[in-house]
Amino acid sequence: MKNKRSESIRNRLLGPLLFLMVLQAAVIAGMVLYGGVSIKLKNNEIHILNENTENRKLGLEKETVYNWGIMMNNPDFMATEIQQILERDGRKPKDIFQDYELNRKIVERTMEKSIDVLHLNNATGVFLILNGPAAQNSPEGMRAGFYVRNSNSEGYLKDNSSLLMERGLPSVAEKYGIPLDSFWELGFEETGESASFYHKPYNLAVENQARQSDAIKFAYLSPAFRLSPRDMPVITYSIPVILSDGTVVGVCGLEMTLSQMKALLEKDQSKSGFEECWILGLRKKGTNTIVPVVSSGYLYNQYFNENKEIQYRDYSGEDISQLESPDGTKWYASIKTFDIYGSNSPFQEEEWVLAGVARQKDLLSFYHGIRRMLFSSILFPLLLSMLGTYVLGRIVTEPILGLSMQLRRKSVNRGLTLKRVHISEIDELTETIEQLNREVERASSKISSILEHANVLIGVFEYDDESDKVFCSRSLFDLLGWGEMQEPYCYLSIREFEASMAETFSGIKMRGNRIVRCLEGTEGTRWVEFILDESETGMMLGVCSDVTSDIEEKEKLERERNFDLLTDLYNRRAFREQVREAMDLQKDPVAAVIMWDLDNLKFINDTYGHDEGDRYLVLFASRMKRLTKYGAIVSRYSGDEFVAFLGGADKEEIRGRVEAFMNHVRKAKLEVEGGYQFPIRVSGGLSWYPEDADSFDVLFSYADFAMYMVKHSVKGMVKEFDYNEYIRNSYMLAGSEEFNHMLDTGEVRFAFQPIATREGTIYGYELLMRPEFTNIKGVDEVLNLARTQAKLPQMEVVTWFSGMKAAAAEMEAGHLGKEEKLFINSIASVCLEEEDWLKLEAQYGDMLNRVVIEMTESEPASKDFMTRKLDMAKRWTAQTAIDDFGTGYNSEAILLRMKPDIVKVDMSIVREIHKDQNRQIILKSLLDFAKRNHIQVLAEGVETAEELKFLMDWGISLFQGYYIARPQMEIRPLDPYIAKKMKEFSGGMD
Repeated sequence: MKNKRSESIRNRLLGPLLFLMVLQAAVIAGMVLYGGVSIKLKNNEIHILNENTENRKLGLEKETVYNWGIMMNNPDFMATEIQQILERDGRKPKDIFQDYELNRKIVERTMEKSIDVLHLNNATGVFLILNGPAAQNSPEGMRAGFYVRNSNSEGYLKDNSSLLMERGLPSVAEKYGIPLDSFWELGFEETGESASFYHKPYNLAVENQARQSDAIKFAYLSPAFRLSPRDMPVITYSIPVILSDGTVVGVCGLEMTLSQMKALLEKDQSKSGFEECWILGLRKKGTNTIVPVVSSGYLYNQYFNENKEIQYRDYSGEDISQLESPDGTKWYASIKTFDIYGSNSPFQEEEWVLAGVARQKDLLSFYHGIRRMLFSSILFPLLLSMLGTYVLGRIVTEPILGLSMQLRRKSVNRGLTLKRVHISEIDELTETIEQLNREVERASSKISSILEHANVLIGVFEYDDESDKVFCSRSLFDLLGWGEMQEPYCYLSIREFEASMAETFSGIKMRGNRIVRCLEGTEGTRWVEFILDESETGMMLGVCSDVTSDIEEKEKLERERNFDLLTDLYNRRAFREQVREAMDLQKDPVAAVIMWDLDNLKFINDTYGHDEGDRYLVLFASRMKRLTKYGAIVSRYSGDEFVAFLGGADKEEIRGRVEAFMNHVRKAKLEVEGGYQFPIRVSGGLSWYPEDADSFDVLFSYADFAMYMVKHSVKGMVKEFDYNEYIRNSYMLAGSEEFNHMLDTGEVRFAFQPIATREGTIYGYELLMRPEFTNIKGVDEVLNLARTQAKLPQMEVVTWFSGMKAAAAEMEAGHLGKEEKLFINSIASVCLEEEDWLKLEAQYGDMLNRVVIEMTESEPASKDFMTRKLDMAKRWTAQTAIDDFGTGYNSEAILLRMKPDIVKVDMSIVREIHKDQNRQIILKSLLDFAKRNHIQVLAEGVETAEELKFLMDWGISLFQGYYIARPQMEIRPLDPYIAKKMKEFSGGMD
């Protein structure tokens, strides 16, 4: 058969290509001239911008104003609650304007539902502002109410731990478990830039004599402002609170931070073929000026960030506007107005708008590109058709011919047979591929499955015992640094391969199934892993991969396991392991465990933020590393606690090093905001090994105790452990948790010790605290712990409320009558706050006239607090008493200043007074003074019949002590025998 003559690709393509070019030019010209494609494209892009803006506006309205309006206009939300409080207490609406106590009740009653409303919205805060005083002693003009902010508006926490109180009474915040913010204030000021968000709706509602149903008409969405100068910017939605009689008593509403509004603005943004930015702002009705409030998109920050106002002009004939940025860039803007205020709203002139803005060149880029493409498609193919055909032929044929020559040079054998297509260039290429394929077919089939899906660079080699060649991939050369190779693979002789491997990895033996080696190079250390697969026929396949990242990650995990990430010191687990190992080796004759606590970390965190607190921790940790030059083991043991194990030749050497370290620390200062340099202040405790203990846990506990004693005495020094002090005061450390739990919960029991009259009847009961602690033995240690921790005020609150609760329980059980007095010990150096007085009156008002306030003399008396307690007694028509007279601070001076109803003679004077003339002289002086000043005298600690008879003979009127009755957890009747004895002794005076 005669072979058909081959024809060039260039000739095959020329005719059809020319025909297609002419046809394409005709079609495109028709579309441009008669289809109107370009105009439709332009309108479509503008329509997309309008549609995106409208969707974004509707989404924002739904998430904010519509939802807020529905929630805040619910009649049961605020006005009805206030109306119920007024009706229940028989008060009038105008009482709100002057009665701070009524305002407090309203705030407490409405707080819970307000918090629920806050959690149900995307709002970040809720508030109520009443037109009345915030508190009894609040500044003039300060309005009552609350302002609560949610720091976690995306979640819902039942314990209110995500809330912060910005404005309001601390007692209300405490009741609902809401902490006070650092910008907290008691109430709302009358004046100031931030006051307009509640002044405007309130004043307009009052001026227009609005009815309750008109409240939504005066709803007001405020511009951005800051509640406090350093607070974050917010906007608020405020509605006047109007009662059923038309009295406007205040304003309530919701807040949203600008950051939260920005998050909503960026939420679920539609994807477009052009970049957009969004501007939420205010516009005066009828004007073309927008004052930006919130923006989104990097283009805004790049072009408009400095603009306080944005001017635009309407584009005639289309629903689009135009504007220019300061640098002259032209923009399209779609501006949509929010439906916030009705036509009858006094704020209808203040329009909130959303502007979707895109650069004209971006918006119409596709439109202009299509136009250029359409006209170019018509012009250039017609002019360059012949030239293009020639160039295309060169592009197609010459690379194929070049590839054919290159493959022919590499070919060795023949093995592949392909069908000829009678095109000269392709036929040449086919012959070359057939020749080369026979050589690579076997090698490529084995390594293709390995390299095809590899995520990292993998090198492959293969050899067998019967061949003198080793197949090596190009990636193997790259991994092992054997130089550059142009081809994807090559064959090395066995001698060359083994020599290269020995040079790279000295002494490597290619046996086993997994080998990991370290490779040092100019780029640093690398780890390489070999996986070997040896078959029974003597063939070995090797896969080489870079596992540097895996090795480094393993080392990183090992380091994170042992070191604190912030300070780069040992963590607690690693420190304990290192110290126990050092103690087992015992290289030094003496060592010390030193524990430090940063005295003012909490202040820095609360004042300057936790980032500054972390810098403070790192600064101290850097000074701690100084001890390592002495062989010390140092650690950050917990939050602000650091610990070191330091050995030495003797104690003096260690003391000198610790003192030098403390001097070094005192010189360090943390520079905080404003340029203030905050010095490091730490307190420490030290215990000696092995003198104090040879167990790490015991040593650590002793050092912790020593540090605790320093923290609650003279801070800023290192104190050595004292075993005798530990025996005396260990309860202060062991019982601290129990004590603080008692203060937090108020759970403490009280015993009742009877106080009898001369006739053997019950005059009253002294309420004696009986805490049930494991590590604290009695009330004296409890008071000492409260004094050490500066928590005497909290102790006073627990005493009053828990004591009155216990008395109320005995009264409800029928054990306590209606006339007996209730003697309650009050610490002389502290006093209840007015809020606590009010709370006591609210809970136990019907029992307070029976109270006898005992001023204990275990603390120096405060003149101001004493006066307040006397006022409290007058307010309740209660009585006062001086406790333990003759043993405390300035007993006689307090007696003169206070003029109590009762004086309790201490048991140290009563004990065996019938035998001691000196005690009798003191008692006689007191009785003379008491008689002239109409003061009753009560003898404490009466333990014998002789003491009782003597005291009765001398005219004492009230008695208390173990002879009369011991303290009991439940009130019981007086022993009839004792009552009979008292009557006998009393009758003996006649």
